[in-house]
Formats: sequence, structure tokens, C-alpha cells
Amino acid sequence: MHIAVVGVGRVGKAVAYTLLHEEYVTEMSLADVIPGMTKAFAEELRHAAASLSKDVEIHAYESASDVSGADIVIVTAGRPRTPDISRRDLVDTNAKIMRSVAEEVYPGNKSARFVIVANPVDAMATLFKRATGAEFVISTGTHLDTLRFRAELAKVLQVPVSSVEAYVAGEHGPNAVFLWSLVRVDGVPFDEFVEERGASVSKEQVEKSVKEIARRIIAVLGGTCYGPAAAFRDIVRAIALNTGRVLSIAAPLKAPSVPVEVMVSVPQRVGRTLGYTLFDYLADSEKEAIYKAARAIYETYALALRIAGLEAE
Repeated sequence: MHIAVVGVGRVGKAVAYTLLHEEYVTEMSLADVIPGMTKAFAEELRHAAASLSKDVEIHAYESASDVSGADIVIVTAGRPRTPDISRRDLVDTNAKIMRSVAEEVYPGNKSARFVIVANPVDAMATLFKRATGAEFVISTGTHLDTLRFRAELAKVLQVPVSSVEAYVAGEHGPNAVFLWSLVRVDGVPFDEFVEERGASVSKEQVEKSVKEIARRIIAVLGGTCYGPAAAFRDIVRAIALNTGRVLSIAAPLKAPSVPVEVMVSVPQRVGRTLGYTLFDYLADSEKEAIYKAARAIYETYALALRIAGLEAE
């Protein structure tokens, strides 16, 4: 399977290296506008592939327009987040970059499945789909938030993370929606599990910790990369192997009082096509919170359209 990674900065490199270990990856294309970047990184990956005794054909390009015939295209290109700015603040720069990437990479990869990573990711994925009309475009959405949620719950409950089932929906940003109604620990609903254990857990504190962890990591390490790479690998694997795994990716959703579909996260079966979502199983308050997130994403998307010079639908 041919995987393309457009943008090989901190996250793009980690994603490409992580995917190099996937058995189904037989060809990889790397694209980045920084002169010499992809050529040097491709050599690194070839050395790693030699260690793995893995035959992977690796291409290095300085323009996304040179990528062709990819099965899955992962777009990480864009300005990264820093501790003093929010994901939404990136729209001024990344909207123009996303339109440029979309118009460059789509013509040679019209049958590809596109996975958008660059922030603000939900608005950027909506913009990419608007610019290309590609059939399969998703945002990585809140799957990373979901993994952080599970890790935090495991920590505060002092249980193995493998025993925790939990999801975050809505926006990858301020309007993330923690789906407490779906949380299970060893198959037991969260409230029942806590009551049986006699534990004292603040849901508000758990949510606050999950929302703030990225900023804390960025402040110390300069950015996040390994957690995101693992999360995005989950999504690529689900598509490539057609597993139908339920993941909190963002796909087009039409919400009340929002004039167009925007990318909003709802736990959904992911394979080479998108399957059913868990929306109907959610509490009414969670559904309304997801609609609120959609309205916030639309506002960012509308701004991104203007910045990118695209007409509203």
C-alpha cells in the first residue's frame, strides 16, 4: 500500500517513522517545501527500513504535486502550535497552506483517501474537502483526545489502560465533548465502577487535565509527536486494513443552524468506507454539545474560506 505524508515537520516525521513499521506499507511518498528536507529524511527512513529488513520504496518530493498514485494521503503541512496560541489561532496561516496543498496533491491522487492532521484540524479538513471535492476526506478529529482521556482515566482510577473504554467527540479544541455516557471500565459503566470502588473522581478535573496536557507537553518539549503519531497510525491502519474499528474521527455532519456540513467528531466505524456512528446512543446533552461544537467549527471554517480565498458554499 502506498502512503503519502505531506509535511514532514515534527509530527510528519513521527507519523512517517511510525507507519514505516506497518506491514501493509510497501511504498511511501514524502513531500515538503523545505529544500532538501524530504531527501534527507527519506535516507533516514531507508536506514530504519534496513534495520527492519523491510522492502519499502520511499520517494522524496519538494512539492505535493509530484505525489501520485497514493492510496492514503496524510496532510500534516502547516504552522505548528506553540504554548501561547490555540489551535484556532493557526487558521490565518494554515488556511492558505491547506488550499495550496489540496490543489497540488488531489489531481494526482483522486482515488486516495485523505486524512487531515494540520490544525485547526476540523476546519482544515472541511476546507480540504471544499477545495477538492474528494470523496473520502476525514479529520483525525478527537481520536488523540480519546487516547489522552483513556490514559488519564487509567491513571486516576489506577487501572490498566486496556480496561478503559472511553471516547471524546465534538471539536479537537475548546469544544471537545467527553462522552461520559459511554465510559466503561472492565465493561462496567463509569459511575457504577466508581461507586463500587468507593473512589472519588472529579470529572471536571479529568476533562481539564486532558484539555491542558498538550499545552504542558509543548511548553517543555517544544511540541507533541509520539502520541499524535500513534493516534494517526490507528486511523491509517483502520482504513488500510478495512477493520471497521470505532474511532473518534471527524467526518461531515449537518448540525442544526449550521448552513453546511462540517467535520465533527463522533465515534464511528472506520474502514475503507465510513460506517455507522454512535451518535444515537449518546445522552441528549452530549448530542447538543456536539452540535455546539459543529457551530464553533463552522465559524472557524467560514473564516478559513475567506483567508484561503474560496467562496462560501
